[in-house]
Amino acid sequence: MSVDKEIGTDPKMIFVITKEGHWLIDQGCYEEAAIEFLKCLPLERDPLKRKTSLKELGYCYLRLGWFEDAVKIYKELLESYPHYADIRFYLASAYASLKWTDEAIAELKTILRSDPTDVLARHDLGLCFRDKGWLRESLEEMRKANEYAATYGNAEEKEIVKSSLGHIEEEIQEGDEDGTKEAFLLLILLATVLKRSRVETGKPRRKH
Repeated sequence: MSVDKEIGTDPKMIFVITKEGHWLIDQGCYEEAAIEFLKCLPLERDPLKRKTSLKELGYCYLRLGWFEDAVKIYKELLESYPHYADIRFYLASAYASLKWTDEAIAELKTILRSDPTDVLARHDLGLCFRDKGWLRESLEEMRKANEYAATYGNAEEKEIVKSSLGHIEEEIQEGDEDGTKEAFLLLILLATVLKRSRVETGKPRRKH
C-alpha cells in the first residue's frame, strides 16, 4: 500500500500533517509547510478542511514570493467561497505584489463595500492608489484607515496605518516618491501577516 493510500484511510494522519504545516508556518519555514499542505489536498474530503489547507498553501506562496501561484490558489477558493473577505484580501495582496494594481483595487473595493471598517483593506487600498500615482486619493484613503484603526484596529494595525500615512504625507510635502515606492511591497506584506494573525486568533475588531 502506498503512503498516500495509508494517509487517505486515516483522518488522524491528515490532521498530523496539517498540524505540522501550521507549525512550520509559525517557524517561518514556508516552503516546507507548502509541501505538507500539498500532501493533504488530494486526500482531504472535508470541504472546510480543504479550504483551510488551500488558504494556508496560498499564504506560503505569498511569503515565498510566488505571487502568481498564490493568485491561482485564491481565485480557486473564491469560486467556492465568494463571501470570505480574508481570502479576497489575500488575493488582493498577491495582485498588489505583482503590481497588478487595478485587480488589487477591485478586490479591495469589494471587501470595503461589505465592511467599510476593514482597516487593513482600507490601508492596502490607500497603498494601491499611491502605486497608481493618485496621491490625494491615497492620502484620503489612508486617513480613513487611520480613523477606523482608532476604533476597530489592534495595536499592530494602528502602527502599520500610522507608518503608511506618514510615508504618504512626507511624499506629498517633500516630493519623496522613492520612499513610498520602496516601502510599498514591505507594507503590503506586513498587512498580509497581520490579516492572517487576526483570522487565526479569531479576534473580532473592537467596537465602541
